[in-house]
Amino acid sequence: MKTLFTTDYKNYEPDWPSSSRPSARAVIIIESEIQKAQSPAETSNSSGLPSLSPNDKIALAYAKNLNYYKFPGGGIGEAEENTAALIREVEEETGLQVIPESIEEAGLVHRVMQSEMFPKTIFIQDSFHYFCRVKTGADGKPLIKSQNLDDYEKDDGFELRLVTVDEAIQTNLRFKSDNAAKLDMIARETLVMEKLCGLEENLPRAFAEALLENCVAKNPGPWREHSYAVAQAAEKIARAVNENAASHGSTTSLLNPDFAYTCGLLHDIGRQMGYTYMAHVYDGYHFLKNLGYDQLAKICLTHSFNLKTIEDYIGKIDISAAQYEEIKVLLAATQYDDYDCLIQLLDSTCGADGTKNMETRMNDVKQRYGYYPEGKWNKNFELKDYFEKLMGRDLYEVIK
Repeated sequence: MKTLFTTDYKNYEPDWPSSSRPSARAVIIIESEIQKAQSPAETSNSSGLPSLSPNDKIALAYAKNLNYYKFPGGGIGEAEENTAALIREVEEETGLQVIPESIEEAGLVHRVMQSEMFPKTIFIQDSFHYFCRVKTGADGKPLIKSQNLDDYEKDDGFELRLVTVDEAIQTNLRFKSDNAAKLDMIARETLVMEKLCGLEENLPRAFAEALLENCVAKNPGPWREHSYAVAQAAEKIARAVNENAASHGSTTSLLNPDFAYTCGLLHDIGRQMGYTYMAHVYDGYHFLKNLGYDQLAKICLTHSFNLKTIEDYIGKIDISAAQYEEIKVLLAATQYDDYDCLIQLLDSTCGADGTKNMETRMNDVKQRYGYYPEGKWNKNFELKDYFEKLMGRDLYEVIK
């Protein structure tokens, strides 16, 4: 089965004993926009993985007491076949009856983390996702038996919902909770939907903020306030860009404000490892890659290099020669988009002290480090002009 993504928190010691609990999860297609005449495996997104459309209607378990969606499914019993577990779990959680002959591979999610149940133990989980259909009546509607929920499913209020993928994603992105495990689970479910649709990845804002706070706790410092300042400014600019586009008759949003916020919030996440310089670029990139967030990892990589060259970095080169070469190769292969450019601009504009003036902040950096490359300086003003044209407004007016 192809891997959709791997989540590895690296919050454990490699010599710890491990435990595992594989699971099977169902992507139940009710109405398909892109597969009407095809089996799910015959249509793929750009990554070669089986695809959905955001407008496809699928069957999900909806937690009515907490307002989130998840794929029906659960743990695979010892000596139990994956597909047998899938059929059993779907019926228990939703009452739907999977047609065995319709089951096709969708993708695997591999997770590695410190166990929440057992001290000094690594928890490994492979979640096998399958496309499938369910039995219907003469009217074409799904046949539904009674549910058989466990305690946590009853507490969350699981019920069957037939919704579009986009509706489920948007609901999950708004989910809020103080429960870290629940946030992690819902972020994972959302990312699976996004990967299968080939969509721009995003994660619930509450999860992104909890992730940042957890990392700041490891290395407290002004980078927390800087991260929030960049995030809030990025969201404002994205909204202003879309408003200006709409005023000129465009019906398409050019930037996703929620994704822009997340990019700004997590661009410096590598600083959790300590007071570092270029190392925070390297560490942030690999941290988010290890969580399965490729596009957000890209922001960690690009935010310090507005000229797309490693030589314009301001600060110490506190990484190994091999790591330096890796960043250099990654930069050369990277195509910058508006999100990369937006965070580059705001990283040079927003200070931890509330400063939101690019020239003031760049002069402060120049005073602290003794230099500021002219090309990098000029590029920041070029980016300012670029986004002001997209917004039709002055940068400082928007982000004040």
